[in-house]
Amino acid sequence: MTKRLWWIIGTMLLILALALGGWWFWGKSQGPLKVRVGVVTPISMQEDVFATGSVVPVSSQEVRALAPGRVAKVAVKVGETVQAGQTLVALDTTLVDAQVAQAQVNVEAAQTVVNSAQANLEELKKAQTSGSGAAPSGSDSESVSGQSGGLSSLLPQFGGQQSSSQQIIVSPALIRQAEGALAQSKAALKQAEEMLKVARVQQGQLIFKASMAGTVIEVNAQEGNISSVQLPLVVVADLKQLNVEAQLNEVDAGKVQVGGKVKISSKMLKDSSVQGTIVEIAPTAVSALSVQGNSSPTVGVKIRLENAPVELKPGFTVSIEIVVATKEGVLAVPQEALFQEGNKNYVYRIQAGRLEKAEVKIGIGNDTHQEVTSGLKEGDQVVLNPSNDLAEGIQVSPEVGSGGV
Repeated sequence: MTKRLWWIIGTMLLILALALGGWWFWGKSQGPLKVRVGVVTPISMQEDVFATGSVVPVSSQEVRALAPGRVAKVAVKVGETVQAGQTLVALDTTLVDAQVAQAQVNVEAAQTVVNSAQANLEELKKAQTSGSGAAPSGSDSESVSGQSGGLSSLLPQFGGQQSSSQQIIVSPALIRQAEGALAQSKAALKQAEEMLKVARVQQGQLIFKASMAGTVIEVNAQEGNISSVQLPLVVVADLKQLNVEAQLNEVDAGKVQVGGKVKISSKMLKDSSVQGTIVEIAPTAVSALSVQGNSSPTVGVKIRLENAPVELKPGFTVSIEIVVATKEGVLAVPQEALFQEGNKNYVYRIQAGRLEKAEVKIGIGNDTHQEVTSGLKEGDQVVLNPSNDLAEGIQVSPEVGSGGV
């Protein structure tokens, strides 16, 4: 009898528990689901693009050796200020100095030959002009009396004739030969002068001078060592004018434009920032491997700094913020209200206490809000952080403290 009583009591308690559970579940399922909401509100919005970049000098000079050579002199050190035309580093010029000297001798010798040929031609023309006799009949030559001296010594060279009466016959052919000899000697002089120019250029290529005023920021040459062709021997930069170079992804690159304003910040600047202006956007994108191994196209952007402080130095990494759009009084929703399906954007809007899935068109955005150009109106309540459990038609109510409730 006792066992039977306990069995009856247990059965009744089980039935009671099931009834209470069903009542609790049924009552809860019938009640509205509490959700956090946001309100569609007109606000002033600024869209920014964020990235990191490197500080680089606007202008710089890299001194590089065309071929290895012994470093004869290093005339500067890192941190030193130099002027345009100042010698930076020199390689051994012993061999090219000899080549320049030999080329100079060749020029002087060729000039002597030109001078002699010029004098010869002038002497012949003078004799031709001052001749007193007429050329023999049927001949194109002319006779010159009393002109034996130095002129007579030219005759064997140019095929001239001297009569027994000391008359010198200067023919036009003789003049042409003298002119040809002069032209040939001038050509030889020109060639010698060009060879001297080449030798001097080669000499100059071993003595490197500053092409600009600036500060020496790198020295990789050491006197007595062989110069490297991989590294610049010396680098000079103008540290008064600096740029920031950055790489933007495809989406962000499409938003920026030349002339856009940029805010530059850095740990070295602490709470302050520097203003800059976009001066160049690369015409093409380049691809670089990402951390995941994928190829991500990026576009190079160059930003000119305004009044760069001394704390910023070439090589520093900085954060950049580019203002790409500013609008007043745009309808916006919190970013966490949006979700995507395919290529479309949606929100869950609360209509008469129930969820309604609404497609929206979006405009500019920032870290917290997104402009909505269609699909919502001012004052609409939208669900924040919608989960996969939500569906259109579910009865909901805003949590206390959210959405202005």
